[in-house]
Amino acid sequence: MNKYTKLLKNTSMMGVGAFLSKVLVFLLLPIYSSVMSTADYGVADIVAQSSNLLMPIVALGICTAVFRFSCDKKTDHKAIFTVGFIILLFGMVLFAAFIPLFKKVYVLDEYLLLFGLYVFMYGLHTLCGQYLRGVDKVKEFAVKGVLCTVFTLVFNILLLVVFPLGVTGYLVANILADFFTVVYMFRVGNLVDAFDIKKFSFGLLFEMLKYSLPLVPTTICWWITNISDRYIVLYMVDESASGIYAMSYKIPNIITMITGIFSDAWQMSLIDESNQGSVSKFLTKIFESYKAVLFIVGSGLILFVKVITGILIKNDFYIAWKYTTLLVVATICMSMVNFISVIFHVKKKSVNSLICATCGAGINILGNILLIKSYGAVGAAIATVISYVIVYVVATSRSLEYVKYKVFFTKTMVNIGLLTVQSIIMMLVPGVACYIISAIIFIAVLALNLPVFLYSAKSILKTKK
Repeated sequence: MNKYTKLLKNTSMMGVGAFLSKVLVFLLLPIYSSVMSTADYGVADIVAQSSNLLMPIVALGICTAVFRFSCDKKTDHKAIFTVGFIILLFGMVLFAAFIPLFKKVYVLDEYLLLFGLYVFMYGLHTLCGQYLRGVDKVKEFAVKGVLCTVFTLVFNILLLVVFPLGVTGYLVANILADFFTVVYMFRVGNLVDAFDIKKFSFGLLFEMLKYSLPLVPTTICWWITNISDRYIVLYMVDESASGIYAMSYKIPNIITMITGIFSDAWQMSLIDESNQGSVSKFLTKIFESYKAVLFIVGSGLILFVKVITGILIKNDFYIAWKYTTLLVVATICMSMVNFISVIFHVKKKSVNSLICATCGAGINILGNILLIKSYGAVGAAIATVISYVIVYVVATSRSLEYVKYKVFFTKTMVNIGLLTVQSIIMMLVPGVACYIISAIIFIAVLALNLPVFLYSAKSILKTKK
């Protein structure tokens, strides 16, 4: 299959599943903002994000290794899944021994049991999903995304609306959604047969850990960059401000949705192309189209941020739009970093991801400490933008050591500058004037990027033909 055709096929298949699931996720926003207070949502988000941080640490990053090693067609897939499953179970046993220590952590102490269950089910969900994707069960992987979100929607309505259980209902709904999704994956992926203790190999274990262990501190650093600002806002401001700030990420997640759909397929295609030879031209063409879509969509979201927020987010959460504008810029930079990081994973040079993540975490913490005290949650958003712009520069320079592709750095920075100015205008300029100026900037971004996208798309379609 032509490399562009395969990328388009995988993206389309994952896109259908992911798009439907994300639409359902956005249906939850009015529920959360209607039935939960800003303080309760802040606590629920902190517990959930803490679980998301701990899972890769508990599992020693093995889920990512399961995907990467399963992509190599000549490997024993049963052995890979067996090693991954055993590492996850071993990590959970150790985690259970340390659960009492979390009782000392503010916010987590009231939800220790749910916290532990959340980590385990999220880990099992991720492990099974990465294995399905690695063995090229793309259709099943896409369907599980839809099912998981349907389960999440149903259980959230049941436990937040029908039975208003607040933070407890929020956490239980996500745990149950993961559980039933795992049951589906075990069935369609025949994962009971995929686990074979006779296939366990210490040689494979050490090889997979050599790849995955650098991803553990990498995950911690990315978490610090992405999530630590919510903790600092919680401690330096209050729970209500943390809840509003957490809600402000929901609209930038539209960008994360688009890039997440593509990145899963992109990683598979880049691995295939890397095995066949040069990837420079292929990478350059795809990356330029990718950035063009990011900048156009991002500018459009900033232009209509107040309207979108008014539709999706209710009550006291509406003020979140002020932080959303800057977080859109940060999310775009994060998406470019994620695209580049695929190169490190394909080349099995995961230490480079650690270098980038460490850089971002350090800058983000410093920025949060300096800016939140003076500017509140807006300071956290500014710190996040600065950290990701710098990480993009670092990731680009290191990736060129492995693949010599064209960067077009100046043009990229001009786009980032335009979107940053557009964000500031939406925040500070009152009345209709902010929309007029923002629309002018959107047209400039469109003029700068649309020709690149159309040219690349035409070239790709021509190649496919």
